Amino acid sequence: MHHYTTDELITGIAARKNNVIKHIYKTCYNPVRKLVLMNKGTDEDAKDIFQEALFTIYQKITQQKFQLNCSFSTYMYSVCRFLWVRELTKKKESDDITDEFPDLVSSGSLDQEIELAGLKIFQKHFNELCEECQKVLTLYFRDISLEEISKIMGYNNIQMARDKKHRCKQNLLDNIYNDPEYQKLKNEILQVG
Repeated sequence: MHHYTTDELITGIAARKNNVIKHIYKTCYNPVRKLVLMNKGTDEDAKDIFQEALFTIYQKITQQKFQLNCSFSTYMYSVCRFLWVRELTKKKESDDITDEFPDLVSSGSLDQEIELAGLKIFQKHFNELCEECQKVLTLYFRDISLEEISKIMGYNNIQMARDKKHRCKQNLLDNIYNDPEYQKLKNEILQVG
């Protein structure tokens, strides 16, 4: 399979090149499908979200100066994740997400740029957590019970899982709230809202 650079992908999307679009489907679709299926979605939902994300990126590329400071696949996944969270919020099925990070995920009334920036800050700090915390919180965000988390992680009891989840979550939130980018984003949200 041909390996495309980020610039080649961006210009390929702008020119609507079939081979580039096929490549993006081959390399980026499966993680998005998995994300949607694990969060109350169907195969059809995953296809719709992926197409909507491609269209959103196409619009951004053709309407303004577009520059990525992450890999294309990471950006594509972030856009799809944002769109799916927004979809779930509309369906009122994402209380767990909005309760955990009310400042990072809005009900869709804010500008998409701001919401994507919020997801980026979240992902940055999530990726900086230790591997154990990432695993515990990922299971927790997927609505896995504390009992099940305790078994998967090899903890002696549910209380250990509860304490670890609480410490990891608190650590993540503290890091997010202390991030200057988050403070800047919060000011932007207040101005927009």
